[in-house]
Amino acid sequence: MILRLRNKLVPELDLSGPVPAIFGIINLTPDSFSDGGKFLDPGFAVNEALRMFEAGAAGVDLGAESTRPGAVEVPAEVEIKRLIPVIRGILERKPDAVISVDTRKAAPARAALESGADIINDVSGMTFDPEMASTVAEFNAAVVLMHMRGTPETMRCKPELMQYDNVVSEVADALEMLQSNAISAGIRSDAILLDPGLGFAKTPEQDFLLVREAAYLRARLHTPLFYGPSRKSFLSSTCPGKKAAERDYATAGILCALAASGVEILRVHNVEMAVECLAAFRKACSRF
Repeated sequence: MILRLRNKLVPELDLSGPVPAIFGIINLTPDSFSDGGKFLDPGFAVNEALRMFEAGAAGVDLGAESTRPGAVEVPAEVEIKRLIPVIRGILERKPDAVISVDTRKAAPARAALESGADIINDVSGMTFDPEMASTVAEFNAAVVLMHMRGTPETMRCKPELMQYDNVVSEVADALEMLQSNAISAGIRSDAILLDPGLGFAKTPEQDFLLVREAAYLRARLHTPLFYGPSRKSFLSSTCPGKKAAERDYATAGILCALAASGVEILRVHNVEMAVECLAAFRKACSRF
C-alpha cells in the first residue's frame, strides 16, 4: 500500500513492506499521560524529533492538546503557538521530515499545513470541527481518522460510551463511515489512514481484542492502519504498578502482535526500542 503525501521531498510512504513503519510521538503539552511537560521548550522538541528520525522513524507525530482521559479542550491559538515553532525547526534541519500533527481543530491544522506538516491526525475522525475535512482537502494533505466516542473529557466517565455488542465490527463500521465521509469531502482515498482508537472509549479487554483482531480490520477496511498502543493504560494489567513511561516492555509485545497482523504504521514514544524490537521480530519470522 502507498500513502500519498504533499511533501515535495517525500511524496509518498511505501507501506507494502517491511511493515510496520514507526512514527515517534512528541507531545508539546504540560499534561499528556506519558511525556507531558517534557517537550514544552521548542528546541528540546526539535532535537527529540531529529533523534527519532536518526533512530529510524518514518515520521513524527506532534500533539499540542492532550487527549488523555479527562483532558480538557485547549484553545486553538494555544495549539498553534506550541506547534508552529517545532514544525519549522524540524524542517529547517531536516527538510524531508514527514510530520503528522495531532489536532481535532481546523485552525491549528491549517497553520500546521501552511508550515509544512504532511498529515493531520484527528482523534475525532473529523467530526469535532466542521471545517476540518475541507481544510485537509484544500491542502491535499493526508489524514488519520480515529475511532472515538464522546470526547477525551467524557470518554471514560460515561459507561455507555464503552458499551458495544461487538467492538471489532462496530469500530470497523464507524471507520468505514469516517472514510466515506472524508472521500466525499474531497480527500484522496490513498491519503487516508485509519486508527481503531485504543484507549478511546474502550475497556482494556476491548483494546486487547482490537489488537488481536487487527488482521480482520486490515482485510475488511482495505486501508492502511495507524495504531497507537504505546504506554497506554490497557497495558497495566501486564505490568502492574508501573507508570506510563515504564510500559515500554509491554508496548514491545503489542508491537510484535500488530506487526504479525500486517499493521502498516505504529505510533510510539520510544522509537529506538520499537525499531530494534521489530527488526529482531522480522529477522526471526522470515515470512515478515
